[in-house]
Amino acid sequence: MGDNAPRVLVIATRSPFPPGGGGSVALHGLLQALRAAGVAVRVVALRPPAQTTRGSPYPLRLVDATPRSWVGVVPSLASGTPLAVARYRLSELAAALEAEMTAFAPDVVHLEQLHLAWLLSRLAGRVPVVLRQQNVESLLLARFGGLFPPPLRFLANYESRRIRRYERWACESATVVAAISEPDAASFRALAPRARVEVLPAAIAFECSRPQPLRGSPPFLCLGSFDWLPNRDGARWLVREVWPKLRLLAPRGVLHIAGPGSSSLGRAGDPSIERHGRVQAAASLYDPRAVVLIPLRAGSGVRMRLLEAWAAGVPAVVSPLAGEGLVTGNGDGALVAGTAQEFAAAAAHLAEDPDLRRRIVESGRAKVADHDCDRVATRARQLYLQAIEAQPA
Repeated sequence: MGDNAPRVLVIATRSPFPPGGGGSVALHGLLQALRAAGVAVRVVALRPPAQTTRGSPYPLRLVDATPRSWVGVVPSLASGTPLAVARYRLSELAAALEAEMTAFAPDVVHLEQLHLAWLLSRLAGRVPVVLRQQNVESLLLARFGGLFPPPLRFLANYESRRIRRYERWACESATVVAAISEPDAASFRALAPRARVEVLPAAIAFECSRPQPLRGSPPFLCLGSFDWLPNRDGARWLVREVWPKLRLLAPRGVLHIAGPGSSSLGRAGDPSIERHGRVQAAASLYDPRAVVLIPLRAGSGVRMRLLEAWAAGVPAVVSPLAGEGLVTGNGDGALVAGTAQEFAAAAAHLAEDPDLRRRIVESGRAKVADHDCDRVATRARQLYLQAIEAQPA
């Protein structure tokens, strides 16, 4: 191994190519940055359904398996393994890992997300492991559980406590924990004081193609993976609570919702809402006249869609949770709004005030520099080398 070129084997729950949801966008950006920096990297991931991975810019081994059903993992309630982790405890994934350990002989293994932490026991003593945490999963579920009615809230809180105990074990078992933001890193340090926790920011590999003009004056854009429950909850709140108020303030505006699961959001036949479904190139939707809306009500980590908006030069309105880890206050790269009325008013204000739009765009462009691929690749190499040095001989 050269001093700056460790061989890195990445294990992921879903293929990062083609990038779709925020998690795959974040991993894809990191992998592109590492490859450009000369790091030898290989990826093992579950094969995406009905999608082609032809043209992947990095070596990709796809595993023909699907996560176990929620019903199928109910017996894990009697063990210490959280349900979300039990779904990915797949023999096919373990076999692919072992095959790559032999064929690729990595210097370090990168596990993407807590869901794959069950592999830590298999790798113990063999190779250093960097556990990449895009979220604090226990915090995410606790926050999301607060939106449920009482019976489901009880179950969510119970599972959140189980995940918290598992997170502590996973963080202390990994050689290095790579949190995606400083707030998340602080949470992990408090949870697992013996763990080595570092920050590895999200890398944004955003190709600014010529955007298509969107219908509406102005167009309002909400992008995301709406098959992920927190995103779907936020989008439903946007459509049901915010949009009626925003239409009164911007009657010629059109709400554009795009990403997996978006086709079933909103009322069919409503001319003020355009649903784009899954899109191949998110960059094509960032019309410079648009206002990006990120209405998350439960979550952790950072919002890749906010980083994309910054890179594209399109202003955004975010909920307080959507700005967490990126936005330190109202006007710091985005307008921050909590209630439906505040959110609608902030979006209308951004649409009408060109000076405010310019200030928000300039602030966002300055902040996105922290997520430059070269910077993140350098930081990732440092973490991998730290893990290798920390591994007992």
